[in-house]
Amino acid sequence: MKKIIIGSSAETTTIVNSTNTAITAGSGNLPVFGTPFMIALMEKATCNAVFDFLEEEETTVGTNVSVSHAKASGIGMLITAKAVITECCERKITFDVIATDSEGNVIGKGTIERFVVNKNKFMKRVGTNEI
Repeated sequence: MKKIIIGSSAETTTIVNSTNTAITAGSGNLPVFGTPFMIALMEKATCNAVFDFLEEEETTVGTNVSVSHAKASGIGMLITAKAVITECCERKITFDVIATDSEGNVIGKGTIERFVVNKNKFMKRVGTNEI
């Protein structure tokens, strides 16, 4: 792992559609952006924020998610998730995450922790050599 630069960040976006609603996730019965999809978008932003600091054989795995989902977003709304690296303690990296809609409303926020692992060693521990 290369030296992590605190404050490094990344954003990723999606548009709310029938494939990422609460109905599709099974986390509710309304056609609004599902909380599991918001968290996945936030995690994608964390992966993007740390990517340039990883060696070829490394990746990160999620170890802790603590987020709130405070505002519903309907079909067609553009959602942006941003992750900022706030702490690095050896192989544990902590991110502040925030999700906003295309109107500038905060729809969710919190923290996510990820841990740097060797891809091959990690997969061997879970019983497969497939990457």
